[in-house]
Amino acid sequence: MGFKKPRPRPEKAQPGWVTLTLEQRKALADKATYVGSPHHTDVPKFGMSAAPRKGFTDIERAEAASLTNPDCLVCPRKWVRRQDDVTALLQKAIKAGTYVSEGVDTMPSRIWVRDPDEDIVYEAKLSHPPNGYKAYPLTSYQVVHNLPFDLP
Repeated sequence: MGFKKPRPRPEKAQPGWVTLTLEQRKALADKATYVGSPHHTDVPKFGMSAAPRKGFTDIERAEAASLTNPDCLVCPRKWVRRQDDVTALLQKAIKAGTYVSEGVDTMPSRIWVRDPDEDIVYEAKLSHPPNGYKAYPLTSYQVVHNLPFDLP
């Protein structure tokens, strides 16, 4: 793996919990669904074949190797048969406002959420508009240096 220039640090921004009301965030959350990505799994899930990107790793190995911005992290296997739980976690994050708002009626392009059971933060990206998201874990370095605000 060669040297990769790190992603530029994003400007600090106000999270959705500051810029939108709870009612506005709930309306967005009700529309969101988790659809997943074959690039962030190493086993088939949700009707998709696994097709992780070259150089993929899991969060445990990435942290053990002190990787700052790995090419591709696969999701923990605990989520393989839990699409409803993943969608619920995504919706909880939207209700909590852990994203940068792009407008009252606009689905957030990126959302951040802490795993309720483990010390892992996930980034979800709007990958199947209008409401479908994929997600992947972030390294502890990415959480500290790449988020536009501190997660609660």
